[in-house]
Amino acid sequence: MRLTVQATVLGALLAALLTWLMINGKGELDADHLRTQRSVDALALAESRLQHDVLRARTGLLRNYDPIVAHVREMEEALAGLRAASGQDDPAMRALTEAIAREAQMAERFKTGNALVQNSIAYFDSLSDRLSDTHVDVRLAQAVAAIQVRVSELARDATRERIDDIRVRLDALASADLAFGNSASGNLASGAAAADRAADIAAIVLHGRQLLDLLPQVDAATRSLPASSSEAARRALLEARRALKDRRQARADGFRLALYAAALALVALVIRVGLLMRAGTVSLRRTIAFQLVVAQAANRFLASQPDEISACIGEVLAMIGEGLGVDHGYVLMLDGSDAVHLWGRAGRPPPRGWPRAQRDLIPDILAAPDDHLFVEAAAGAGPPALVRALATRGVVSWTGARLRRGERIVGVMCFERGSPQPAWLRHSRGLLQIGADSFGAALERQQVWAERREIEATLRRAQRLEAIGIFASGVAHNINNVLNVMLGHAEIAADALPADPRRAARQIDLLVRAGGRAHEIAGQILDYGRRGGAARGTSVVEAVVAETVAQIRTSTTDPAAIRLAGTVDGAVVEGEPAQLQQVVHNLIRNALQASDPGGAVDVRLERISLRERRTLSHGELGPGEYVCIRVADQGRGMDTATLARIFEPFFTTRPAGTGLGLATAFEFVQEQDGAFHVRSALAAGSAFEVWLPVRPQAGPEVAAVGGTVMIVGNARSTVQEDEETLAALGYEPVGYADPDAALAALRAEPGRFDLLIVENQPSGRSGLTFARRAARIVHRPIVLSLSAADTVRPEVLSAIPIVDVAHRPWRSHALALMLRRHLGSDPRSSARHGRTENRAATPSRSLH
Repeated sequence: MRLTVQATVLGALLAALLTWLMINGKGELDADHLRTQRSVDALALAESRLQHDVLRARTGLLRNYDPIVAHVREMEEALAGLRAASGQDDPAMRALTEAIAREAQMAERFKTGNALVQNSIAYFDSLSDRLSDTHVDVRLAQAVAAIQVRVSELARDATRERIDDIRVRLDALASADLAFGNSASGNLASGAAAADRAADIAAIVLHGRQLLDLLPQVDAATRSLPASSSEAARRALLEARRALKDRRQARADGFRLALYAAALALVALVIRVGLLMRAGTVSLRRTIAFQLVVAQAANRFLASQPDEISACIGEVLAMIGEGLGVDHGYVLMLDGSDAVHLWGRAGRPPPRGWPRAQRDLIPDILAAPDDHLFVEAAAGAGPPALVRALATRGVVSWTGARLRRGERIVGVMCFERGSPQPAWLRHSRGLLQIGADSFGAALERQQVWAERREIEATLRRAQRLEAIGIFASGVAHNINNVLNVMLGHAEIAADALPADPRRAARQIDLLVRAGGRAHEIAGQILDYGRRGGAARGTSVVEAVVAETVAQIRTSTTDPAAIRLAGTVDGAVVEGEPAQLQQVVHNLIRNALQASDPGGAVDVRLERISLRERRTLSHGELGPGEYVCIRVADQGRGMDTATLARIFEPFFTTRPAGTGLGLATAFEFVQEQDGAFHVRSALAAGSAFEVWLPVRPQAGPEVAAVGGTVMIVGNARSTVQEDEETLAALGYEPVGYADPDAALAALRAEPGRFDLLIVENQPSGRSGLTFARRAARIVHRPIVLSLSAADTVRPEVLSAIPIVDVAHRPWRSHALALMLRRHLGSDPRSSARHGRTENRAATPSRSLH
């Protein structure tokens, strides 16, 4: 800033000096001299023409004196111009003025005298012609003619001898006039003619003598006019003007030289200012670029979720380090985690002594009075302890900032480089502090988020503990309903057992399912009281929803009222199937209870890919793949006040309700990083959407090992679908809907089958029973196929034995991995691999 002010002041002074020098050194002197020269030339030309015209008038060639008057006027005008340019006190100008005045006077005298001379000559010639007639005396005519000849010659050569000769002849003519008159009187007829001739002779003599008197004067005036020329005065004036011009030119040359020097100084100043402006522009451009980097770093923190901030530190550190052009940047955390984050320019090794040498700087950094430090090791600028430590490691320039979380220092951010700091950075140190503040704000937000999560977890724990008593009564009511169902099925089975064993088996199957349901509800009591919730598992969405809808349909008066549509393409989500089933069960039950008798409840499945964040009515989702379970009804609907409290524990609008169904469902969805989207209006029904993230299933496709697989199921359609699935994977499936026929096939051809897949149905003829009997016949891997909600205790599986469990619906990738794992280890399967591949193209189905 100081240099800019100095350059501005110096530039203004140089500009004023240049203006003054330009005014004093301009070329007006040459113009004045040129105007003087032109005026003098015009004066000389007019004077020359004046003399020429005077000579013409003297010889009689010029009868009109207007040109002479015009030349005199031109001389006076030229003189007036010179006088105006020179002033009245110029001696050379006064001499020229006097010379011109003399010439003008002499020209006037010449005009007067020459006019009389020319008149006399003209009158003399006229009278001489009159006396030259034939009736005039010859002697008289000869005398007059001789005088006329000499007068005409006198106009060209007025010498003294010629004048005296003419004067003698005029005297002789005058004395002879009387004799000529007397002589002529005798010859003339009249006396009047004689008198006229005498008068003419007297006039000739008079004009002749007058001509002889005026002619010397006119000749003198004519000769004196060139002699009195203003040439000397003009020359003196030009010499004086030339001397003045030379003096002024020398002065102007000095000014021009000074102007040139000042111009050079101004050019140097402009170059200096240009260099300063260029350096300032580069510094400003770098500063603006670094401002953008700092803003991007702050936005990166703001755009990150609190749990992603730790992972963003390295990325932001790289952004700031690249913007500063340093060699290394690192963050040392002091919050007890001892975490370190290091960034280095491509191709640069870690800094010397990393990270112990850097941690040794922490006491000196914390002891500094400011949060932001700059150190120039070469110049010794900075805290002495830091300067010595950095110089030892070869660091030329270093900057560091303390990171604060509130008032507590939780880390330091440092940057090192092996060259001096650029000038723009020295004027932009505040930007680094802004970057450090963005780090601190991000850490503060992370701490607040962690504390909030802890408080929320504590609050949920307190709510569980507070609600356990009330929740027990609601769960007991649900268990009582399930037990009533179990008892009803048991009574029916007892009555039908002797008469109809198949019907009894079905009723007992339903009884076992109801017992499993009661077991799940009891497990929820324990899960609700535990802090961490249920164990983490996975659920196949389509299978869980389909089974839940089937169970609810069996207990409703109008099964067709529940309509299931859509698909999620075998998507798997986090969470135990029993918990997901409880969520879907609560939503469908609530929809049925809010609907009029016979009212439809639509259950729809959809897989949705989000490309950007989306805010729902109860939660926010990031980009990714999601499963949307939508349950909609056309029932009574809810007002705004009710809609705002539907997920609060113990809030219910039904007298018999516990207010915990939606609360537990909301908690489960939150634990899976999902969200609810609820829309409702009075008399227009409600729509509940459950959004759950799809569990990624990465990995290459698994090639089938090949082999013959026996499939044992309870329904012909299910077995056929399973055969198509295995055939698509490259296996030869043989399906049986009758367990007895499957056992007979095993006894007939014990070596035909490489693996057995048995569907388990909790009934008298369950898959476990078949598996136990098949294991006694052949020693082949047996896989148990279960529904998503079914569970079998591990000790039961190991007692049969069962090598693996496949949950429905089957996922091709997972099923292929399982079959490869069990069939690939069988040598006999490898030997038969070629035969199986040939049959895989046209799979043979043997449904028995």
